[in-house]
Amino acid sequence: MYNIDRTEEFDSSVALLVDIFKLKNKTIVESCRKTFIALFGSDYTTDLMTAAVFQLAATDADTCHWTLHTFYELDACLKLIEGVFEFAIQKLIGLGFILGRDFSANANGELLLNRVAKIALLENISDADWNFLKEILQVIE
Repeated sequence: MYNIDRTEEFDSSVALLVDIFKLKNKTIVESCRKTFIALFGSDYTTDLMTAAVFQLAATDADTCHWTLHTFYELDACLKLIEGVFEFAIQKLIGLGFILGRDFSANANGELLLNRVAKIALLENISDADWNFLKEILQVIE
């Protein structure tokens, strides 16, 4: 039997998930997710899926977008979007913008920004961060 450590197992599983997400076939992704849950448990599977979506954000924006929209209700996607939302708010405050004046949030979980705040935010984040943020941003003129 092969003897691989937990890090190799995790990395291999994430690579497999990335390849499966790239197929953009919801049935196959669901089948793989259920198999991983049976093998590794729900929490570990959520961690794997989260890592895979992060990797997609950095390498394949189109598949990342498809994944976030297709599997929006999954814990992995919900946690990612929540984390990105908090990241954006902290970044904006750190850049000197004021909640309620320069940006706010709505009941749909969207971050509402004026144009100046959006430009400043875009200038101070990575492309991978932008792939997540564009899912929750709305620019208010």
